Amino acid sequence: MSASPSSPSPMAADVAVIGSGIVGLSTAHHLLDRGLSCVLIDAKGPAGETSFGNAGSISVGNVMPQSTPGIVTKALRMLANPLAPLKLDWGVSPSYARWLLQFLNQGRLQHVLPIIDALGAINTASRSAWLELGERIHASELIAHTGYLHVYSEEATFAKGEWERGLMRERGVVFDVLDAAQLRDLEPGIGSGFRRAVFQRESLAMRDPGAFCRRLFDDLVARGATSLIARVSGVARQGGGYRIDTDLGPVHAGRVVVAAGAWSNALLRPFGLKIPVIPARGYHLMYPQAQTVVRRPTLWAERYMVVSPMQEGIRMTSIKELTALGRDPHYALIRRLDPEARTLFPGIAGEPVSEWAGNRPCTPDSLPIIDRVPGEDVFVATGHGHLGLTQGPVTGKLLDQMMAGEATEIPLAPYALARFG
Repeated sequence: MSASPSSPSPMAADVAVIGSGIVGLSTAHHLLDRGLSCVLIDAKGPAGETSFGNAGSISVGNVMPQSTPGIVTKALRMLANPLAPLKLDWGVSPSYARWLLQFLNQGRLQHVLPIIDALGAINTASRSAWLELGERIHASELIAHTGYLHVYSEEATFAKGEWERGLMRERGVVFDVLDAAQLRDLEPGIGSGFRRAVFQRESLAMRDPGAFCRRLFDDLVARGATSLIARVSGVARQGGGYRIDTDLGPVHAGRVVVAAGAWSNALLRPFGLKIPVIPARGYHLMYPQAQTVVRRPTLWAERYMVVSPMQEGIRMTSIKELTALGRDPHYALIRRLDPEARTLFPGIAGEPVSEWAGNRPCTPDSLPIIDRVPGEDVFVATGHGHLGLTQGPVTGKLLDQMMAGEATEIPLAPYALARFG
């Protein structure tokens, strides 16, 4: 479709990247290095969704999927516990019922071990990708070499974790098991009820995930990328490329990258795809800045709550609420965890200064989708779930290598669309 003489010419680029979270921004970073022109399209602009509100941990050592053997019993106990992280938005439960069955099936041992290998591969590769990207855009000061700390309030939970620790050892994950004294040396402000910990010392941490994404976005624009803050309503073939329809007019591109998180599914349906990606909403509370309270992202294993130091204050994140797009957040879910955050770090002072909710794009097997739509020049990078921040830069690198027809840094078969049948 050509523009009329009185209307502006449609925006055009070699590649349209739909989504300006860490995945889309990282992909554009590598494509620009290839000399390709890029247009970034996002309804909210850079880091407008989960790339802003996460816990800030670049979790190099996390190799465990969300669904593991015994998940049915564990999930039922969580649903009965108002302080547990798993929540179901019952009003739209039919929309994710099939996904939930797939999720439970992926927890079988024969499925879990290959998933652990695939998570280990991409998370291990993520560390150097983050450090290279930070140096490249002069944002290394936002990346902290603090490691990631998992703490336990119950001896039984720690003991059950030996299976996971054994799997980590087999895969070369670097970690230390800490006793109470070692834990307090590392985190003097930890609550008195925590006496066991596992420290993943090669993990990194973001001091301000949103600020890093905005720094990356500014770098992309300075290098020639175009940004369009607009909502995408559809993608269709046109001529030798594609037309991306937005509420600010069409965009034309030779190729398309769909990195729109939980919104990716609707954009892929015209190509005959229905990917099992659902929104699992997470929440955070921000507390006033206090430099001596917490030094690194710290996860309370029994609550699956993370407290992290940020440039703007202390952030507490939790909750996995299976829901649907467009549903109002239930902020009471995170507010009721305020006393728990103060149990973990008693030095947290003052009332929360802000709250946030965002939709993580989750697959049933906890692995991202990094692939090409069969027969199309449309590429998919979504489904990173709880590890989107960790895996964003390496996903951009892998997708760029795929698009260039090069050998990828790690094999991409575990992240392919074909695994869903």
